[in-house]
Amino acid sequence: MSGPADAPAVDSFFADAGWGGSTRVCRGTSCHLRGGAALVAAPTDAATVRAVHCLGYCDRSPAVLLPDGRVAVGAAAARGEPGRDDGALPDVRCRVAEPVVLARLRDGDHSELARAEAAGVWQTLRAALGDTPEAVASEVERAGERGRGGSGYSTGAKWRACAAQPGSDKWAVANGDEGDPGSFVDRVLMQHDPHAVLEGLALCGYAIGASRGLVYVRGEYPVAAASLERAIAQAREAGWLGPSVASSGFAFDVDVVHGRGSYVCGEETALLNAVEGQRGEVRLRPPYPVERGLHGAPTVVNNVETLVNVPAILARGARAYRRLGTEGSPGTKALCLNAGFARPGIVEAPFGESLGHVIEDGGGTVDGAALEAVLLGGPMGSIVFDEAWDVPIDYEAMGARGIQLGHGGMVALPADTDWRALLLHWLDFARRESCGRCVPCRLGSQRAHALVRDGGDPRERLASVFDAMERGSLCAFGRLAPGPVRALIARHGSRIFAS
Repeated sequence: MSGPADAPAVDSFFADAGWGGSTRVCRGTSCHLRGGAALVAAPTDAATVRAVHCLGYCDRSPAVLLPDGRVAVGAAAARGEPGRDDGALPDVRCRVAEPVVLARLRDGDHSELARAEAAGVWQTLRAALGDTPEAVASEVERAGERGRGGSGYSTGAKWRACAAQPGSDKWAVANGDEGDPGSFVDRVLMQHDPHAVLEGLALCGYAIGASRGLVYVRGEYPVAAASLERAIAQAREAGWLGPSVASSGFAFDVDVVHGRGSYVCGEETALLNAVEGQRGEVRLRPPYPVERGLHGAPTVVNNVETLVNVPAILARGARAYRRLGTEGSPGTKALCLNAGFARPGIVEAPFGESLGHVIEDGGGTVDGAALEAVLLGGPMGSIVFDEAWDVPIDYEAMGARGIQLGHGGMVALPADTDWRALLLHWLDFARRESCGRCVPCRLGSQRAHALVRDGGDPRERLASVFDAMERGSLCAFGRLAPGPVRALIARHGSRIFAS
C-alpha cells in the first residue's frame, strides 16, 4: 500500500522510536476525522503497525501507542514527530456544584494511595463494613443509579439479584473495556483515580457476598492497567484489600485482566468468555451473569464509571444523590468531548441538562467550521443533528426521541465532514468488530460495507440488511450499529450516493 506524501517522515518516526513489536495506530472515529488514517497507511520496515479502533485519547487525536506503553498524540503524531503524552489528565469540567465522577480529578491525579486517602477514598468502605450487605445494596437501589456503560440498567437491582443467589462463590467484575471511539472517561478513571474504582468494586463485593474481584482492562490501555496494578498493591499493603479488609473479617481481593482487543468484549458475557480464555463472543441468555457468570458462579459486571458513583451514593445517602438529575435518571453523567471541539475534555453534567449546553461547553469546532452534528455514544449510539440538541440528557427522554446515550462519548461532526468517508468508516468498524456469533450481524455488516464501497445507490438494499441486523442479532452491537448509519443516510444520502 502506498503511503501519503509525508510517509517518509512518519516512517522515520517509527524507526527513531525504536519500536520492536506491535505499534498500534488508532483509527477510531475521532482519530479518523483528525488525520489518523495517514499514520495507518504509512509504510515502514522498522515495526509492525497494527490499526486499532480506540486508544482512549480522543481529546488529543490522532493517537499512536508505542510497544512500551507510551502514547504519541495530536499534531506531533500526525506530523510523524516523536512527541508523546506520558499520562497528562484531560481537561475536566463540572456543570454540577458537587461532582461525583470528577470530584477528585478536577484537582489532579489521585493514583497514589496517600493522596486518594486524603481525598476520602476508602473511607466509605470502612463505614459500610459496619453495616449489613443487604443495607448497602438497598441504599444503592434506593439511589436509582443506572449503569453508565450504555445499558442504563439499575445497579441496585443487579446487585440484589446476585446477592439472592445461593452459595459464597461469587465474583464482582469491573468492566474497563471501554471501546466506543470517542469515550475515554473509564481510561482516565482507571489511570488517575484507580483507588476510587477499587473502592466501588469492593463495595459491590461486600453487597453481593463476593470475596473475589477483577478489573478487565482494555488491551489498548496498558498505562491504565499498570496504574490499577500499583493501586491494588498499595491497597493490599494498607489493608484495604486482602483476607480481612480494614480488619473487618470481610475478605476481598482484586486482580487485573488485560483485554484481548475485541470491541465486543465490552458486552458483559463476551467479557466473561474472554476472561475464561474462550472466544470473546456473546452468550445466549438466560441464564444471566448474576445467575451463572464467571466460571459458572453468580457474577456482577459493572462499568468503571458506575462503580465510581457508588462510594458517593453511600457517603451522601440515596436521598441526596437523587436530588441530582431526574426522577428516572438520578445523578450525573460524564460526557467526553473529542479533539474536534475547541475545548475537548470530560464534562460532568447532571442528568436532565440539555445536551446542547454540553455541546456549547465544547466551544464550537477546533477548526472554526460550523458544527452540524455530534456522534453520541460511539458506533452503537446516535448521530444527533443540531435540531435535536435541546434533548435532555436522560435515558427516557432520549429514548423517546430515538437517541442512544451509550457511554457518553461525543465526536464533533462539522458541516464540511466527508459524509461518505464517515459512512464507510462506520461500516468498516461494524464488519471488523462483529464477533461473528450470529449470522445477521456477521454477514449483514460485511454486506452493508460492500454495498456502499461498490458504488451506486444501495439505499433500498441497505434498509433490508439493517432490518435483518436489528431484528435478528443476539446482542446490542448488531441491533444498534445500524442506528447512526440510518440517520446519516436519511440526512445526506443524496450527497453520499450521488452518481
